Amino acid sequence: MGHIRLGTLPDTNHWRKVVGLIAEGGDVAQIATATSEAAQNGLDLAKDDPGLCHAVWLLTKIALAAREQDFAAALNAVGVATPGNPSLFDIVGGFTDAIDQHLANTKGRSDIGEMAQLSAVESLTALIGARSASLFGTTSVEVQNAVYDFSTKNGFSTLAHDFFSRFTQRFLTYHLGRELSNHVGGNGRFANPAEHNEFVSQLAAHCRQAAIIVRDFSGGWYSKANFEDGISTTKARNFVNFALTKLRREIKIRGERDG
Repeated sequence: MGHIRLGTLPDTNHWRKVVGLIAEGGDVAQIATATSEAAQNGLDLAKDDPGLCHAVWLLTKIALAAREQDFAAALNAVGVATPGNPSLFDIVGGFTDAIDQHLANTKGRSDIGEMAQLSAVESLTALIGARSASLFGTTSVEVQNAVYDFSTKNGFSTLAHDFFSRFTQRFLTYHLGRELSNHVGGNGRFANPAEHNEFVSQLAAHCRQAAIIVRDFSGGWYSKANFEDGISTTKARNFVNFALTKLRREIKIRGERDG
């Protein structure tokens, strides 16, 4: 996904700045800022991407489904097909299939949507898994209780923070990945693959810090939107638009400060 189609970075002033920062040893914050500026068109498209918006809407619905006595029926009602007493892998599989089906119906599959789908799957796997791990095997009740945690104001803040940090990292590395590999070895910025991997790890940490801006308002949005007639796809799309605007601004602020 992405890197094969992208090839080298476009030859524009914005992207030449990105390449220059990589070659000259610019720090993670500076490079992240320059990349988000150069990829502005992609971020603008992301705000209304059907895959991204549907993924966020489904995350809210999965969290709310855990409040119902029949968890599996509540999941199936929003398009996440699972058997009775669903496991973590049932939920993740049902979520993936639901996104695939939605994009097939809307003919809206895109790289942005795939990034969102993968990021959401990682978030669900990591966060539910951490909350439901058991020495004696995880039961469906433990899985539901773990998901229930995300149906609270603070719990959804945690879920949104994890998702948007992963999505932001995927978006930036989508553009940077091919170029970074051109700077490994020889007289390149990275003496060896280990240094390259360390940079990627720093980028992930930077994205997680920047996404705190989303965490800080997402819980309030979730509680208010659900209280006021429920969370619709339109509300989810508006939330995504606001979150991406705040994220891009936060990345820029951090780049200017650290630079």
